[in-house]
Amino acid sequence: MKPLFFYSLPPAGNKIPIHAILCAIKASRQGDNDKFLDPIKDYLGTRNLLYLSSGRAALWLIMMTLAKLRPDRTEVIVPAFTCPAVASAVLKAGLKPVLCDNNLLDFGLSGGELAERINKETLAVVLVHLFGYPANILEVQEICRKHGVLLVEDAAQAFGNCFSDSENSKLGLLGDAGFFSFGRGKPLSLMHGGVFIAKSEEIFDEANSFYQNLNHEGSFRNLRYGLNVSSYSLLSNPFLYWIPQRIHSLHLGETIFESEFIPSSGVEMARSVACRMLKSIEMEKEVRQANSEWYSINLSDIPWVQKLPSSKFPYLRYPLLVKDREMRNCVLNLLMSQGTGAALFYPSPLNELPGLQEVLKDETVYTNARRLSDLLITLPVHSGVTAKIRNRIRTIVQHGIDG
Repeated sequence: MKPLFFYSLPPAGNKIPIHAILCAIKASRQGDNDKFLDPIKDYLGTRNLLYLSSGRAALWLIMMTLAKLRPDRTEVIVPAFTCPAVASAVLKAGLKPVLCDNNLLDFGLSGGELAERINKETLAVVLVHLFGYPANILEVQEICRKHGVLLVEDAAQAFGNCFSDSENSKLGLLGDAGFFSFGRGKPLSLMHGGVFIAKSEEIFDEANSFYQNLNHEGSFRNLRYGLNVSSYSLLSNPFLYWIPQRIHSLHLGETIFESEFIPSSGVEMARSVACRMLKSIEMEKEVRQANSEWYSINLSDIPWVQKLPSSKFPYLRYPLLVKDREMRNCVLNLLMSQGTGAALFYPSPLNELPGLQEVLKDETVYTNARRLSDLLITLPVHSGVTAKIRNRIRTIVQHGIDG
């Protein structure tokens, strides 16, 4: 197959209608954006909610709050295979990240290893719902309660997803605290913002006291956000997405550890866009679930494709595990050359990532995290995926290695 140079599907995300941006601009001028948090609270079913500049900022706020409530504990257990922003939020709060291997059933924490990692210094455990799929929260919750450790749900990739078919069991709400992200490539992809959730009034009240002292974004930030989100709305078109992909300074598709970031209360205009986009989240979930199910049915007869925990689920990206690293790289390169939106996820466990490797100084071999790093391909499931794209992916996955 000849490479496609001027067509490239984004690996994840959603369309942002221009009218949603225009309405948000009007609302920001009127100064009535605070009321737009109510739809998010209603959708999630909680009032203990704070809006911040990013999911990472929301996790930092959680860590600062828990550290204040339990100052005698300084360690936080996080998955070995996850976004480095998790580690950077823990470190910025003055706490120590301790890695725990993932499991290969639902990509959550390995329960057996988690029980071994917990000690008297453990403040909290961060459970990540990778790809928006529910991790083993009941098992992890039981281990945490047994040791008096707090449980934090990282639902950055899972906004709107549920533990079951019930809308009353949304991910991110069962732990002592949780957070979501509205950054690039998330279920509600707005290029900015994150949400803090607290189960108890004690945690929420303490977090709110920190929150009131955060920087508040001014009109210039609103203007810059308006330009960024408008550009995203335009350039997420697959006939234009190749342009930002080739601007190296944007670091699209790269996994980078950033030790420093500035948490803030977020841009008011982004809150308005988020609430207006809530109307489309359920429809987008149906599309993601349908595309995920199509992959499961149409790729299941390929012997080197591993079966997923659930074939019918609104994944953020469809995770495909293959036989070996060489095969993964060959298929991934072919998929990317055809603009299919297929992508690498995290290139290594956290303790092997440049920048973070020197900070953690952890030489442990995390077997499952390394396996995920070596063998994983993610396939797009968002509403931009057409039948033609799906069939092209199947053809490459099934026959690409043979040329």
